[in-house]
Amino acid sequence: MRYAVVHEGVPVGHVELSGGELVAGPLTPLPALEPLRATVQEGSAALLALGFFGAATATVEHDAEAALRAAAAIQLDLADPRGELVPTTFVNLLEAPDGGLVLLARFGHAHARVPAEREVTPRNASDAIRPPESHA
Repeated sequence: MRYAVVHEGVPVGHVELSGGELVAGPLTPLPALEPLRATVQEGSAALLALGFFGAATATVEHDAEAALRAAAAIQLDLADPRGELVPTTFVNLLEAPDGGLVLLARFGHAHARVPAEREVTPRNASDAIRPPESHA
């Protein structure tokens, strides 16, 4: 399914994602992504240095933690073709070693707007039978 990727209400790209709970797909960026691009690149470089894409590199920059925090702070949402926001646990962008952008998302579960009605049924026949009242 095709989703719009939205940052603060502004579309920054599009992605095709398959079904599943944890999904990834290549991002087709829009010009509105440009102000976030450096932060995504720095966060991705920090993950690369830590071994996320393969073997860890020998030197890990001292500011890797700051780069990871800044990249994680980018609030992204997914919108379906009708423009409705899709419940997600997270939506993150990574720049792959080949320069392409990859979106990772975990779909959340929508909360019901109306509580479900639950019918209470007895566990077994003896639960449904009341003992006779004594009239002593």
